[in-house]
Amino acid sequence: MSADDGSSPPPAEPAAEGSARSRLWRGLERARTEPWVHLLALLVALVVGVALAWLHWLGLVAGGALVGLVSRSLPRALVGGVGFGLVVLAVFAASLGGSGWRLLEMAPAVYVTLGAALGLPALGALVRGVV
Repeated sequence: MSADDGSSPPPAEPAAEGSARSRLWRGLERARTEPWVHLLALLVALVVGVALAWLHWLGLVAGGALVGLVSRSLPRALVGGVGFGLVVLAVFAASLGGSGWRLLEMAPAVYVTLGAALGLPALGALVRGVV
C-alpha cells in the first residue's frame, strides 16, 4: 500500500497540549535521572514547599508532593517526604527561638506537631506512586 492511495490516514499532528505534556514528562524524567538537575529540582521543591508550609498546613502535603515528584522511586519519595518534614520542623524550631523549650513541655500539642510534620509530607510524597 502506498501513502497516496487514500487507504491510510495521514499522520496526526501533535497537539499543542500534547507537546507541552511530553516536554513536562521529559523534564520530570531528567530531574529524576540526572544528578545535578535532580539536586536543583529538589532544592526548588524544598524552598517552595517550606514557603507553602509557612502559609498553611496543606503546604506540608504540597511540599511532600513536590519532593516526591522529583524522586526516582516511591520508597525514595517517602524518605524524601519525611526528610522534608524534618526540614520544616527545623525551620519551625528556629523560628521559635528561645521559647522552643516551652513547646516541648506541651505534651499533647507537640505530638500533633511532630505527627503532622512527618506524616503529611509523606502522604504528599505518595503522589510518586501515581505519576
